[in-house]
Parts: sequence; structure tokens; C-alpha cells
Amino acid sequence: MRDVRPSWLNLTVIVLLTPLALFAFYKIFLTYKVIRVGNNQIEIRYLVLRKTKKYSLDQIAAWKETIIKNSMGVYKEIEINFTDKYKLTIGYREYSEYSKIAGYLSQKAPKKKR
Repeated sequence: MRDVRPSWLNLTVIVLLTPLALFAFYKIFLTYKVIRVGNNQIEIRYLVLRKTKKYSLDQIAAWKETIIKNSMGVYKEIEINFTDKYKLTIGYREYSEYSKIAGYLSQKAPKKKR
């Protein structure tokens, strides 16, 4: 018995799905991070890459909180820009400690809010 599907179709599907799988792997696993705030610093740990970045609150160039109300609810996001041009974006739905981070920044770095 022969396979009804031609082999070129299988190869085409593999060629098209491989970049999508690699992109999903990168976005989901390699950029997974744990963010801790306290003791006048922000620590960002990339667990898979085993990389850690620590910033003191003095290294924050600016930060802002964006709140958008739409029909599906409220979208909140904090964007922190550091002096070394690194940008950290924290979304309300992605981080369970979002409100604590927002409160910490409001309390410790209110002058850098834009």
C-alpha cells in the first residue's frame, strides 16, 4: 500500500512549521523570567538561560503604568526603562505579583514615573 499524501507535502509542512515551533520555544521557554523587587533593587532571573540581572532603583531611567479599559476588562502594564537601555515590561495577567511591583515602584521611585 502506498501513502496517499505526496512526500513534498510532508516536507512543505515541516518547513513551514519549524520556524513557528522555534519562535514559540523562544517566546515561551527561553524568555521565562522571575522578577523580584525589594531592598531598593529589581532582580530579573532567566531560569532557562541561568542568567540574572540586578538593578538598583537608581538605575531606573523612567517607568510608566498603562491602564486600558475595554469590553473584555482592564489591561494593565508596567514598562521600566533602565539606564543601560534595557526595557522590562510587566503585564497584569502574566505576573501574579503585579500589584505589589506597582505599589513598590510608586512608593520607592515616584519621581521617575512619567
